[in-house]
This record gives sequence, structure tokens and C-alpha cells, in this order.
Amino acid sequence: MGLRQDLTVRAKDVVKKRLGRGIAVEQFDEPYLVVAVLGQSNAHGAGRGLDRSGLDAPHPRVHQWAASGRSKNSIVAGSNPLFHEVPSKAVGFGPTLAAHLADTTGKPVLLVPYARGDSGFARIHGISWDPADTGARVNLFWNAMQRIRTGLATKAGNELAAVLWHQGESDVPLLTGPVYAEKLDSLIDALRAEFGDVPFVLGQMVPDEIESGEPNYAVIDAVHAETPHRRPNVVYVPGPRGLYNSETEKIHYSGEGQRELGHRMWNAFAGMTPRVVQSTDTA
Repeated sequence: MGLRQDLTVRAKDVVKKRLGRGIAVEQFDEPYLVVAVLGQSNAHGAGRGLDRSGLDAPHPRVHQWAASGRSKNSIVAGSNPLFHEVPSKAVGFGPTLAAHLADTTGKPVLLVPYARGDSGFARIHGISWDPADTGARVNLFWNAMQRIRTGLATKAGNELAAVLWHQGESDVPLLTGPVYAEKLDSLIDALRAEFGDVPFVLGQMVPDEIESGEPNYAVIDAVHAETPHRRPNVVYVPGPRGLYNSETEKIHYSGEGQRELGHRMWNAFAGMTPRVVQSTDTA
């Protein structure tokens, strides 16, 4: 990537990070279950079909620790679109899982959104998810770690319940399977070195894109699927077929696909965390 392109991305970021204001909420007296949402565009929320007053309306017990916009560093409603490293404009899967968690436990949930479109372990526009890339202009991993720390510090007793991860598309043409696996495992290890054996929920890239894209898609998907065999307390969640934005944008789940992936991620998470999730869920 050329210097001019990097500078253009940087200039656009300055503007985007100032956009939007979250929906004001009253904070709870009790601590939050904290859920981090990390990765690239599907984690950021790229699903068309935002329904602000219906399917994507705020849940009364789901908030977010805003990372951008005019509400940055404040707690606002945790509904789509979320305030990630730059604000999202569309539907993501995080609020769906968070709503299930809040309904099941009766506890408030605080989303910590910190995903970015077109980002990978390979450095792109000077930006990287690689914990070891100390030369990156923006290291998303270490920035995300700080967002989790500050989100946990918003109230005494807050608990990191899960990390949701969806990423890989940008690394498909740039990294081999073994290198990608090494980078992903190092990210999980670095997270857990500070926050303990937190559940790591890994969503599948859009199956239709995997099948129609370049061959290395299947390689990266296989790395994702095998992650629970390399690291404990990790679950890989297959994504829904046929629920993408358009025939020319299969890389992104549609709004319906994002919500369905959120349901699937919840079911997978519920099956791996009996200490957090009680058996009262009927979803």
C-alpha cells in the first residue's frame, strides 16, 4: 500500500471517528457482563437492512462502551449500529448475542466494540491485528485491549464474559494458513495472559464467499475451524448460507445473516459457559 493511500485512509478516519452520537441510557447499579466484539467488517457491522425501531431496537439491559463518535468513552445503548474504532452504519451480530445473554442471566451486558473493516494480521494501510507488530501505525489488538480494560473499569465487579471474533477475509490473499494460525493463536494467548481463560467465540466467514472466492478462503476457514483443537475454551460457529448483502457483496452477511449468526454464536457460547449462562434460556 502506498504512502498516499495510507494518508488518505488516515484523514478519513479522523472525520469518521467524530460522527454520530449514541442513545443515552441510565446506568445500572449492578456490574456488567462485558462482551468484546473484535475483528474486521462483519464484526464491525456491514449487514444491510438496519431496522432501528424493530429488530435492531435497543435492548433495555444491553449497553455499549463507545469507542468513537461524540459519545466516545461513555456508556450508551448497545444497539446496532455500534460505535467501534470508527462508527458502524449497519447491522452486526454483537447486539443479538448480548440480548440473549441479558435475557438469560438477568444481568446487564456491556458490549465493547472494537472492530475495523479491511483489517488483518497482515499490515494494511499501516494497521494490524498482530500483537507482535510493534511497527504498525495502529495496532488494533493493543488498542482493543485498552478498550476492554477501560470497559471493565466502568464499574466495580464487571466481568469479561466473552470475546467475539470475526475476521480473516483481508488476510486470505496475504497470509498462508500456518502463519495465520500462529497469529490468531498469539492473539488468543495475549488476551488470556491478562484476562484469564475468557471464552473466545469465532464466527465463520460467509460460506457463500468462501466457496466463490479464491482458494485460500478454504485454508483460512479451516484454520478457524481447527482453532478449538489448538486452544481450549474456543468455539467455532458455522455461518448461515444465502444470507449475504448481494451477489456482488457476498463477503458481508446481510442484516438477517448478522442476526442469525448472532443467534448461532449465542447458542455456541451458552453450550461452553455454564458458569455464566444458566439453564433458563428458551431462545
